[in-house]
Amino acid sequence: MKEMRIKPLLQPHSSGTSARMGLTDATLDLLQNLARKPGHDEVKAYFSQLLVEEFDSDRASLRFEKRQPEICGRLDALIGRTVLEAKRDLDRELPDVQRRMPDYLADCEREHGEPFVGIASDGRRWIVYELAGGELVQLKETTLDPERGEAFLAWLDGVLALKGSLPPDALTIRTELGPDSIAFKRVDRELRALWEDVSTQPAEALKRQLWADMLKLVYGREVDDPTLWFRHSYLVIVTKCIALAVMDLREDDPKRMLSGEAFASAGITGAVESDFFDWMAATPRGEDLVRKIMAHVRRFRLREVESDVLKILYESLIDATERHGLGEYYTPDWLAAKVVRNAVDRPLEQRVLDPACGSGTFLFHAVRCFLREAEDAGLDPRNRAAEACKYIAGVDIHPVAVIIARVTFLLALAPALGKRAGGFSIPVYLGDSMQLSIKQDMIEKELVIQVPPPKAGEGKREQLGFPETFCRDPGLFDKAIEAMRAGSLARRSREQVEAQIERETRQHYQRETNAEEDQSISDLGATYETFHKLRLEGRDTIWSYVARNLSRPLALASGGGWANVLVGNPPWVAYRHMSTDLQKRFKELAKGERIYVGDIPSHNDLCALFVARSSHLYLRPSGTLAFVLPLAALTRAQFAKFRTGQFASYNVAWNEAWTMDDSVVPLFPVPSCVLFGRKRAIAKATPSKVKAFSGALPMRDASEKLADSSLTERDGVPAPETAQRSGGSPYRNAFRQGAILIPRAFVLVERKASGRLGSNPEAPLVVSRRSPLEKAPWKDVPSLESNVEKEFIRPVLLGESILPYRLFAIFEGAIPTTAKGEILSSASAGDQGYSHLASWLASAEQAWAQNGKGKRNFSEQLDYIGQLSAQFPPAPLRVIYAKAGTQPAAFLLKDAKAVIDHMLYWMPVSTAAEGNYLCAIINSERTRSSAEHFQARGQFGARHFDKVIWNLPIPRFNPKERLHSALAAAGARAEQAAATVELVESEKFQRARRRVREALIADGVAGEIDELVEKLLDTAAGD
Repeated sequence: MKEMRIKPLLQPHSSGTSARMGLTDATLDLLQNLARKPGHDEVKAYFSQLLVEEFDSDRASLRFEKRQPEICGRLDALIGRTVLEAKRDLDRELPDVQRRMPDYLADCEREHGEPFVGIASDGRRWIVYELAGGELVQLKETTLDPERGEAFLAWLDGVLALKGSLPPDALTIRTELGPDSIAFKRVDRELRALWEDVSTQPAEALKRQLWADMLKLVYGREVDDPTLWFRHSYLVIVTKCIALAVMDLREDDPKRMLSGEAFASAGITGAVESDFFDWMAATPRGEDLVRKIMAHVRRFRLREVESDVLKILYESLIDATERHGLGEYYTPDWLAAKVVRNAVDRPLEQRVLDPACGSGTFLFHAVRCFLREAEDAGLDPRNRAAEACKYIAGVDIHPVAVIIARVTFLLALAPALGKRAGGFSIPVYLGDSMQLSIKQDMIEKELVIQVPPPKAGEGKREQLGFPETFCRDPGLFDKAIEAMRAGSLARRSREQVEAQIERETRQHYQRETNAEEDQSISDLGATYETFHKLRLEGRDTIWSYVARNLSRPLALASGGGWANVLVGNPPWVAYRHMSTDLQKRFKELAKGERIYVGDIPSHNDLCALFVARSSHLYLRPSGTLAFVLPLAALTRAQFAKFRTGQFASYNVAWNEAWTMDDSVVPLFPVPSCVLFGRKRAIAKATPSKVKAFSGALPMRDASEKLADSSLTERDGVPAPETAQRSGGSPYRNAFRQGAILIPRAFVLVERKASGRLGSNPEAPLVVSRRSPLEKAPWKDVPSLESNVEKEFIRPVLLGESILPYRLFAIFEGAIPTTAKGEILSSASAGDQGYSHLASWLASAEQAWAQNGKGKRNFSEQLDYIGQLSAQFPPAPLRVIYAKAGTQPAAFLLKDAKAVIDHMLYWMPVSTAAEGNYLCAIINSERTRSSAEHFQARGQFGARHFDKVIWNLPIPRFNPKERLHSALAAAGARAEQAAATVELVESEKFQRARRRVREALIADGVAGEIDELVEKLLDTAAGD
């Protein structure tokens, strides 16, 4: 078969760009004709023409109506190792495809001895198949949209694999290697089969156990998910293959490639090494798989890389919910480039550290900044790569992110690799920059690594201890680790290994050892005994990697800190989303740095502590720090102490701030900012003037040049207003948040029919009310079912229960609270004779104990900070309003039995007039717009009301004030008008709220209320 001629892949574009930007009119016509489902022969003809026009294929290499004698049939088309089956209507003819395609593929594979893929298409719908174990497997599918023609051609190229030279841009990387690529789908299936072969081997099982342990540190919970394990393994294979291609190393031995031996032979260390994921080369079958990926990756022109392309691959393969657990919001290239250039003003003199480097975006731009300056300064080209590695470093706690960051660092060095004269080591390390586990993992200044038992969760965990004396000196530490490894292989005694480490220490420092070093050598001797035992058990292959990496943060923190500049994007994780262990450690350290805000504990954020602690540990005096943070760092109360710059261990003079409001899209899930400061003796609060960015980007990972043409920058803009926690309205402290009725399945109930005899009126039979919105682990917990005494079955109001001036959806709940507010447990309910409630609670308590986080028991959960008991005895009149949403909703509740959920705020009022007055104010558009700048902002603008409206000077109701009485009367009329709106029980509450607001506007009462509220606020402001 003749080889097809190649032309460069079309330049990518954003998904919203017209196909005409990169396609000829002829190609666009071809795609439009195909999308019309023109018929069997026409599909073949147009497809052939498309391959010639856009892929520069030789017509002679396209074989149509190829006869397959063994199956007595003809292939519609054979292109390379791809079979095309054209149809008139694929939806209708799909059974015929599924019947014939296995034979076509099997016959081609027998003839050529290589795997083939099959495409079935009617021009509009395209499905890709392969044979796996003799069975037809669908790999991917797409629908041709001519308006997104370039994306379709990239998709098609990923199927046909016709091009031997690919640009390393976002679209091509995602198409060729992402989760919808042929490469990923094939490798994922083979990896799963390979793991079945090696999972019982002690060394390979240990790697997975350690991987799971590390992810527990990352996400704060157990994450031993098989899908994630295989996706991480795939990512690492691809990443290491990319490193090999960048270096132009023609290595074909998978073991040497995965272990880093191929790189070490070329004088490069730290880029690739044995880690958790080299298990796939443990069998010949696995080695063959790695070779295929190596060949596939070599098709990319990786020397052309101008950005951190690997983060695109990571983000596409790892589910967003997993990344959100760590607050992983990776920074786009344009922003990272600007931050680095602004923070690093002397690249050849300043040591730059990213302590939360992720996939290495900031490292990439710091390296490129260094190389540009080195070229301008005339630094010898032979030394540029090695010098860059001395001045730029990164740390991250995520094992896969670190591997990717190392190769990203290598990609950044690409312009300097061709002329390098010597070796170098990539300075990116797997470690906990915050050292949050220092009490747990450090005993008398000793790094302690927990060793999983041979079977996960079974047996006692052993420990490997490494004294800080060695950890703070990487060169000495690596020599000690090598002495232990070599000693174990030679079966040397503890005394012999200690003697060797002592000799290495004397030679390293060119002096006799001191008392501290002697004690540390003895401690390492004890560690050696455990290390040697693990090796004899076949579980030794990973320890040097783990220990060397985890020790590096201690080395970077020694001597007053390594870095002159800290840059990065720390994890954004609110206190309420942290694990129990992390909450405890966070609270301790945040209080220690004097940045913890105790009266709103759930809103404290890890990013504030990360900045404070990493700057304390790693930044030298007068050093610069520049961090990307949520905009809340400049506006919200939980960052109030952080903004002062006054920390316990040192001070920061905040000297510059950039803001990206919600018009800057796509960026992060919430508006963001960048804070720049210096480590100083005298603190300085965040500035009153900022540089404000606004405007929309064509794509998230836009280049800096494209961002400059798309965004507007304004200097000297007033800083965003900070949220108030005092002052404003006297109603601020009168409203209280409702109870945390979670898990919903243990509280919300539905009545269940009890046969012909009907339900027990004194203790109706109820079952958990389930919802598709439930999250793990609660969505997998079985429903509760039991009779419950009628006095504990109460109406429950959730956020979705409230519309402006009226109720909507009312739920029922099993509320274990007496009329006086006593919260009952199963035991106390039984003691008081409520046997049915006791049975319900016993089941709930057992499920809570098995699946909860262990911070509090079930009764304490329901009455967290007294939010349930405070509602008893219920007041006859309560104003309630919704906590969340983009538009307000408030109602005067006259049901004394209802229990209020935490998605609502409530306050008892003594008169209906005061209730109507407050409802009118809260529901007013004038109030919303006046308080909007106090609200948190998300992807869709201002959101969450909480208590922000009470920042406005809303006075207490006074019936003698005419304006107050007028508002109360208007609120009562609005309630009547809202009651006339016909609502459908099944409609969504957001639509119901909108229809009520529209009715109030049409009635005219909404406008009247807005005018009265404006007068009220103007009068109050004047007073």
